[in-house]
Amino acid sequence: MDLVDDLRRAARTLVRQPGFALLATATLALGIGANAAIFSVVKAVILRPLAYPRPDELVYVSSQFPAMGFDQFWVSPPEFLELQQRSQSFALMGAYTTGQSNVAAADRPMRVASASVSTEVFQVLGVPPRVGRGFEKSETLPGGEPVVVLSDALWRSAFGADAALLGAPIEVSGIRRRVVGIMPPGYDIADEHVQLWLPLVIDPATLPNRRGNHLLYLVGRLRDDTTFARAQAELETLLAAWPTIVAPSSPGGGVHVPNTTTHRLLYDHLQAHIVGSARTAVLVLQGAVVLVLLIACANVANLLLARAESRQKEFAVRAALGAGRVRLVRPFLAEGLLVAGAGAALGVVVGIAGLRALMTAYPDSLPRSADVRLDAGVLIFTIVVAVGSAAVFGLAPLLHLSPKVSAAALKESGQRTTSGKGARRARRSIVATELALAVALVVGAGLLLRTVLNLSRVDAGFRRDQLITFGVSLPPPVYSTPVQIASFYERLLADLRALPGVRSVAAMSGLPPVRPVNANDTDIEGFEPKPGGPFANIDYYQTATAGYVETMGIPVVEGRAFEPSDRTGTAVLVNETMARTFYGSRSAIGRRVRPCCGPTVPWLTIVGVLKDVKQGGVDQKTGTELYFNFEQLPTTLPRTTPVTMNIVLRSAMPLAELSGPIIRSLAALDPALPVVKLRTMDDVFAEATGRPRLLADLLGIFAGLAVLLALVGSYGVLSYMVSERRREIGIRMALGAGRKAVVQMVLGEGMRLTTAGVLFGMAGALVGARVLRSLLFGVTPADPLTLAGVVLLVVGVSLIGCYVPARSATRVDPNVVLRED
Repeated sequence: MDLVDDLRRAARTLVRQPGFALLATATLALGIGANAAIFSVVKAVILRPLAYPRPDELVYVSSQFPAMGFDQFWVSPPEFLELQQRSQSFALMGAYTTGQSNVAAADRPMRVASASVSTEVFQVLGVPPRVGRGFEKSETLPGGEPVVVLSDALWRSAFGADAALLGAPIEVSGIRRRVVGIMPPGYDIADEHVQLWLPLVIDPATLPNRRGNHLLYLVGRLRDDTTFARAQAELETLLAAWPTIVAPSSPGGGVHVPNTTTHRLLYDHLQAHIVGSARTAVLVLQGAVVLVLLIACANVANLLLARAESRQKEFAVRAALGAGRVRLVRPFLAEGLLVAGAGAALGVVVGIAGLRALMTAYPDSLPRSADVRLDAGVLIFTIVVAVGSAAVFGLAPLLHLSPKVSAAALKESGQRTTSGKGARRARRSIVATELALAVALVVGAGLLLRTVLNLSRVDAGFRRDQLITFGVSLPPPVYSTPVQIASFYERLLADLRALPGVRSVAAMSGLPPVRPVNANDTDIEGFEPKPGGPFANIDYYQTATAGYVETMGIPVVEGRAFEPSDRTGTAVLVNETMARTFYGSRSAIGRRVRPCCGPTVPWLTIVGVLKDVKQGGVDQKTGTELYFNFEQLPTTLPRTTPVTMNIVLRSAMPLAELSGPIIRSLAALDPALPVVKLRTMDDVFAEATGRPRLLADLLGIFAGLAVLLALVGSYGVLSYMVSERRREIGIRMALGAGRKAVVQMVLGEGMRLTTAGVLFGMAGALVGARVLRSLLFGVTPADPLTLAGVVLLVVGVSLIGCYVPARSATRVDPNVVLRED
């Protein structure tokens, strides 16, 4: 009952002081709401287990080629089958590869993420289809029945959740496949956003020749009696014995055989693989919002301290009548609980709105983004934060309940008393702490902002302005010959060139600035690989049409670009990195290369060297790149003619005006083909730098909020100081002190607090910025330009906050003050 009475009285008090109540509630709502939103991300990305039975048993398997710089690479089919057979640590192991597939939906063609999986994958993950079944062994062998398993989302969006679809055929990339299963809602593999599953066909007859064909990722489930550490120990034994089991004379033997040094296999927990480097980014965000909440709590504590000072005489009288400390502080705890409760309720609303805005603006910048939601666990976290906040700032008035302060209050004749030294020190310490936390946040935001600016200024090797791009993928059963593929793309490019406002058009197999590495072995005439590298292996194969260099705006460093006459020739282009890697200071023009590999493949002649183009990421070093002429492939390398191409158009017209004509042009040639990701090249780059922009934007918002709250705290403390020293200021002015001297006195007090906050904040920022090191690009954690900018910003903002109460101090009338005495 005492608590209820305290809460009732506290509510009446807060209603009589709506300004304090609204300010404190809004301040806490921002801090708690930001924490609720970001904790939802932390929980979904890091804390929530994967949606599989016993997810801690799932292991992700990939390969490594340390000497070639590949820390995580694919596994070849022979390696998969050999590991599956020899390892004793796994109850089951499956293989999969991901890609894209065309789907003939009920009303329109679609391009969706797909995965080809072995029969074991569904069993390893432990989640059976909600309807139907997975794949049978016979369906993963050559000549097996073409079948497909759909995601729940695709079944609903493309086929209207038609129950009769199970067992019926649908067209997938030109092949009629029977639907044998539909997965449960939300089911996925390694956060690849897969919408349909196909059988992974491995031909036993070709296995000996596929040792260098790395295209698979593996996922295994540990045996019940095996730990992850024991599995890793067993792997070392397997790697040591592998080269002796595979004969060096066999196809690919001695080169593509797992071992302990040059070609390792890597085990990782599946969840750790999915989260990857995002863990650091998410934890940085959580740390940032905790700092914001601490600043918000400090502000509310300062408000309560100020209110407690106005009631010192009341406390003194009640203490003299026998009230203990607990009884005296209970009203403030009750007020703190009410303010925190209201702040938490409003904070949940702020958190939901912020979370929706975050997921809308950056849907794919974080792993497991589909799992991000404000659930019961987050609400419990919010309640705990609110109660903790109430305890933190609700106890602040204890500083006014010391015997010395109470005695001084009883001696004062007026209603207002002078605050104790402890309370004054507490208020100043709180403000200095707020400023220090704000400085640390602003430094982090500044470093990430510099990172985004540096990424946006990276020379990608081509002009991305006025470029529009989209993808087209031809189904192999329909376009079965290189001549058919080449003819289709020639007609499409001709139709697009004829569109009004289009200056040039081209097509390429790989879209910069982010595409998967190829890492293809290549014969390079006259080049002898050395044990330490470089190796005769090219990072990126790029197939491009004539006009590609001109449309993309890639400078030709030496030689020439592709010309129409190359259709019947053997011309290739290389980038600067490839020319430098394999030919050093010698010219690459006229030298010959042969794509992997053998006497039946013709030698091709280098006719030009192009400026390096970013392919593996804006923030990554440029790899070696070899360009093939699309038009000549049907005659020189027919089996390598790509069915999937990225189209680029250079036009000053906006995308909104060209999208309709582009879609109609493709539909006129083949209405079954979807237009894939029609967007500007600027949008492609924005997606490529999505995570750094997300971090910079959020930290910038949090830093701005922190500075604002710190500014409010400084203003409040200085305003109270002016009112507290009103008599002293009046006497000073009566004795001849000018307005300038009064302003300097108040500003000096404010700048002392600011200086302390900046110094401690900088020290904390330099320690904390080391955590950001892996998230930065082109800037160091101790970047002097960023640190100097932060100091100027915080000092400038503090001056503004201090100047208002300083001006207020100059309006003190000495006559009025002296008459009051």
